[in-house]
Formats: sequence, C-alpha cells, structure tokens
Amino acid sequence: MIGAPSRARLITAIGVLGFASGLPNVLVNDTLSAWLSDLGFKPSDIGLLALLTLPYGLKLLWAPLLDHMAAPGFAWLGLRRSWIALFCALLVGAFVVLAWVGPTAADSPVLPAAIVGLCIAALSASLDAAVDAHRTDSASGGEEGPAASAFVLGYRVAFVSIGAAVLMLHGRIALLLGPEGDPAAEALAWKLAVGGGGLAMLVGFAGALFAPEPPRRRPPSSLGESLVGPARSFARTLGPRLGVVLFVALLFRLPDLLGNRMTMPFLRQELGFDIAEIGTIRQALGFAMTIVGAVVGGICVKRWGLGRALVVFGILQVASNAGYLVLIWTGKSLPAFGGVVVVESLCNGLVSAAFVAYFMTLCEPRYAAAQYAVLSGLMYLAGALVGATSGYLVESLGYGGFFLLSIAVGLPPLAALRWAMPAARADGMPRCAGCGHLLVGLPPYAACPECGGLERVRPGG
Repeated sequence: MIGAPSRARLITAIGVLGFASGLPNVLVNDTLSAWLSDLGFKPSDIGLLALLTLPYGLKLLWAPLLDHMAAPGFAWLGLRRSWIALFCALLVGAFVVLAWVGPTAADSPVLPAAIVGLCIAALSASLDAAVDAHRTDSASGGEEGPAASAFVLGYRVAFVSIGAAVLMLHGRIALLLGPEGDPAAEALAWKLAVGGGGLAMLVGFAGALFAPEPPRRRPPSSLGESLVGPARSFARTLGPRLGVVLFVALLFRLPDLLGNRMTMPFLRQELGFDIAEIGTIRQALGFAMTIVGAVVGGICVKRWGLGRALVVFGILQVASNAGYLVLIWTGKSLPAFGGVVVVESLCNGLVSAAFVAYFMTLCEPRYAAAQYAVLSGLMYLAGALVGATSGYLVESLGYGGFFLLSIAVGLPPLAALRWAMPAARADGMPRCAGCGHLLVGLPPYAACPECGGLERVRPGG
C-alpha cells in the first residue's frame, strides 16, 4: 500500500508528466497548422501535415527498447525516468530548431519544418511511451483510476494553457516587433511563440527529476526478449481474449476520433459559426469540461471498478455524438452549441480517464513500455486511417449520415467489452512483487518462474 505522502507525490508527478506528453502534441499539430494558415499556405499543404502523426501509431516498433535499458546519459535516474528526461531535453532543442527553420511566407519551403515536425512527433511518441510505462509501472493495486485521471488532467492542461497562450500571445509579440499587419513581424512572432512554447518542455524534465522511480524489477535479459516477451506475456495472461482486447483497443475510441475530424468544417462551413465563437466555446469551455470529466472519471473508476466505469462511459461517449445531430436540426444556435460541447467534452474526459486505466491494467510492469505502445498505437492508427477518409464519408453520406456512422462504429467494441476485461488481475490473481510477472496456479510465497525470487508473491491489484 502506498503511503499518503508517497501517493500524493506520485499522482502529482503523473499529472506533470501528462502535461509534458500533451505539450508537443498541441504544438506540432494545432499550433503548426495555425502558423501555416496565418501565412496563407494552401489547405492541401496543411492537410498533408496529418502524416506527422504516424509515429504515434508506429511507436510500438521501438518502444521495447525502453523496457530493456536506461537512457544513455541519464541512467542515474533509473529505467523509466531516464527516458523521460532524455526525450524532454531533446524536445526542447527540437522546438528551437523548428522555430529557426519555420516558414516566413506562403512561398517559403515547408519541407524543413515538416522534417523537424516529424522528428518532434517521433520524440513525442517516444516520450508518450516512456510516460505510459512509468505510470503503468508505478500505479497499481487500485491506483490506476487516480493515476489515469491525473495524466489526462495534465495532458489537457497543456492544450488549454500552452496551446491557447501561443495563439493569444502571437499578435502581441508581433506588435512589439513591428507595425500592425507587418508580415515580417508576424512571421518572426510565430517563431518566437513556438520556440517559447517548446521551452515549457523543461517542466517535463523537472517532472522526471521529481517523480518517484518505480520499484526495481528484473529487466528483459536481452533486446530479443524485449521484443518477444511482451507478446508472450499478452498471450499468457489474456489467452483467447487477446483478439478481443486488440479489437477493443483499436475501435473503442473511434466514435470520438471519427467525429472530431469533421467537427471544425461542420461548425464553420455547414453552420456558419465564427472562428471566435468556436474558439471560445469549443476550445475554452470544451477543454475545461474535459478536465472536469477526467477528474470525475478517475474517481468513478476507483469507486465503481474499471468494468462498470468503462461500460457507462462508453455508452455516454457513443451517445454524446448525437449532439451534432441536434445541431443539424437547430442550425446556428449558440446555446445549443454550448450544450453539445459541454456534454461531449465531459463524456470525453470520463472515457479518457477510464480507457487509460484500462490499458494500464492490461500491461505487465516489466514490459509496460512495449505493451502500452501496442495498445495505444492501435488506437492512434485507427485515428490516422479515419482522418484520411472522414472527408470522403461526409461527401457521400452528408453530415447527418456521418455522425450517425460515428455512433454506430462505437457499438461493436462496447458489446465486446465484457470479454476484453483483464479478468486475471480483477480476480486477485497473484503477481510477483519483484518483477511484476503474473503468477497463475502457484501457492503464496512460491518462487517466481521469471526472476526466481522466493517469498515475493503478492496479491494482484
């Protein structure tokens, strides 16, 4: 049982590391798109930047390395924190480079910024894998819900604070650099804003120093074991349920991912809301309600149990997309828009906290980086594929048919959820306190077949 001071430190550190995970995501996606849009780049050029998100879906290819060895130069921090510190430090430098090579006009070459942006996405995806592994390895035995809530809270705070601050400060910085409307001043202001936002990654570096290192476990004996061990562990602990688990990981969040891709054109082009109205209601109010949902979601997971929380929040996630059908009926209505955003964002926060906790319970601590990367990578790959087809779906089905489809795709994984739960851990199966290996069919105080330790068996969380 984690003591109160240690628990408070752990949950606080997880929130700070969640902030560090969210910051590169918002800067390399939303902020870079706003930068290019402001300079007058064509929508087709900006749309291609969606390819920058591919590393988030492919991180499973290199995540096993994070389970095998500590990061060079930071090994003194331990296996998990060393990688977090290294990636945060590299991201600070990468954002400075992005600010340096970023475009200054619509005819500027975008390839240098795209290459640096891809490097930032790869580092960000790797940081996510390291943070996910630290959280999964540190928080267990009933702490998955609060840990997931703290992570989602920190992640969303990065979107609201740094993401919004860059957009708000850009105009003021430009006025300090030149007269109003001066293209050179506005371009330089973007560079300074993005570079300054990237410096906030130092918060993540500080979080790596502050966070407690998880209990020492026997790492995989070789890189080969790091690659094969996670799959073998999944197969051993999940058995025939493995396919259902991967199916749920791939599709459970699809209603939200699918709906979000076309929300902006629906609000701006179909209904005619102003950018300022969308920003105020959807960004500020929406993100605030997401944070509320994340906090409540973590509490509910701890009090209700993971299975019940996932079912309830999964139903709410699917139903919340019906709000856009209401907007089709009401047309441009600020009260209706605000109500839809409150409900959708609250449900998004609830299901995000529960789904993060779900992934945590599926992972064996010693393979946490690789296994979590597989599960979250499937989710991100689904989002990337959906992003490439969502516009065509709107053209063929219309917005009404599109949002109905976003509701329908959430029903199969919801129906499969009861067969995808981590039943072994939920039933209190024993787990080795030394290496985290799940022990099935062994008496208390037996030797662990993975690390050989005696009297190191404890009940699972």
